[in-house]
Amino acid sequence: MSEISPHPKYKDQRKQPQPNQPKSKYPRLRQRIISSILGILMIAGAVYYSGILKSSKKEPKQNNKVSITNVIYAPVELKNSSVAVQSNGTLLAKNKIDIVSRTQGVFKGGDKAFRAGVYFKKDDILVSIDNAEYLAQLRAARAQLMQSITSILGDLKFDYPEAFDKWNDYVNDFDVNRSLRELPTTSSDREKAFINGKNIVTQYYNIKAQEVQASYYQIRAPFGGILRENFVDKGAMINSGQKLGTFIDPSMYELEVKINPSELKLIAVGKSVALTNGDKTQNWTGKIARINKVIDPQSQSAIAIVEVSGKGLKEGMFLQAKISTVDLKDVAEIERNLIIDEKYVYLIVDSILQKQNIEVMHVAEKTVFVSGLSDGDWLIQKPVAGAYNGLKVNPINLSE
Repeated sequence: MSEISPHPKYKDQRKQPQPNQPKSKYPRLRQRIISSILGILMIAGAVYYSGILKSSKKEPKQNNKVSITNVIYAPVELKNSSVAVQSNGTLLAKNKIDIVSRTQGVFKGGDKAFRAGVYFKKDDILVSIDNAEYLAQLRAARAQLMQSITSILGDLKFDYPEAFDKWNDYVNDFDVNRSLRELPTTSSDREKAFINGKNIVTQYYNIKAQEVQASYYQIRAPFGGILRENFVDKGAMINSGQKLGTFIDPSMYELEVKINPSELKLIAVGKSVALTNGDKTQNWTGKIARINKVIDPQSQSAIAIVEVSGKGLKEGMFLQAKISTVDLKDVAEIERNLIIDEKYVYLIVDSILQKQNIEVMHVAEKTVFVSGLSDGDWLIQKPVAGAYNGLKVNPINLSE
């Protein structure tokens, strides 16, 4: 059978693709799905191999060793010590007064020149203020009283004859330039009422007050001493309440020295005190006169007042003081930096730090004397960083 050939008209059309034949509808979606699947497979593989690697690693061995601090110690040695409290202060005159005017007037001077450094004996006139006008007023008041008493003598003679002589004698002895004597004592209530009714008693006490005021125009030295400083000169106008100068007794001085509160129990009134000047070329001996146990909030110290006298002492001098004290028994001398909170130290007991309460008995320049420890206690010799009660340590003997 012969093969049938296609019609030449349709030969080329069968071999060529149709120009309008459609392509795949979802080429991009297919690519995304494939990429997602590949990504998931890669992640799963990474996780799987990571687990294999972790399981193949060996865990490191833990170091269970605890670091123990080395601490140097030394056995406590108790002893009896004789100590002295040392301090310093500025010398002040024991007897010292400010000269203050209680009245007004012109300054006339005194028995000596009113100048710093001038010595006045006791009862010498330091200050004299012009009082001529005031004395004239005082004399006039006395004369008025004498006139009042004189005017009642006639009535006394007839109504109170038993009282006449004493009042008459009072008038006869009256002197306006002298201080008033006491009025005669009344012998009956009627006489007393009569005298009071004439205003005699009131005049008397007014004049006595004026006489006291008149004494303010002169100021006398209460003791032998030196005028330390003066603020007015002769001829100056003085006002009431004005400070005129300062007067001191150079024979006795006081020295205020600061005392640590913990050392108050070591000193007492009457204790001897060795004093030296700044360059240690002069020496004096004083004694404790008073102790002020009130603590100064700024210096946190108490005050002991030392009395001293002697040649070469001047007010304002700076002196060093060394106070003799009683012996301290069964105390340990330790470094100041070993004390914690001023009340305890660290001991080593069975290789463990242990707090021990102590009492500070005396504070020296670099060390302190304390009680509360026992002979042979292992006392640490250097502060331990981060120390606490119960810390395990490795004790090392300082002497070894």
